[in-house]
Amino acid sequence: MTASGPGNGKPADRGAEAVHLLAGVVDVGLEQAEGLFRRLRGTLGRSDLDGLLTDGQEDLRARGELLLGRLATGSEPHMEAVARRSAAHRKAAGGG
Repeated sequence: MTASGPGNGKPADRGAEAVHLLAGVVDVGLEQAEGLFRRLRGTLGRSDLDGLLTDGQEDLRARGELLLGRLATGSEPHMEAVARRSAAHRKAAGGG
């Protein structure tokens, strides 16, 4: 049986091409997972694991706080509030 595909001028078998593409994606995923497990194994062997976990937790909390701050609607930015108060004060004082 001869291989078909764009490289040899014969029409490609779409089913075989899909299987090859899927196998390539799986191979890349397995390589990534293997690297992750190696890093995880190295991390678990660290003597400062408690400190590392605490730092990670604090970082995640800070990121969550920043995200919620960006998504929160209804709270006026500080400088906007200052500008509005200043404008209202000038208007009330007759400054225009």
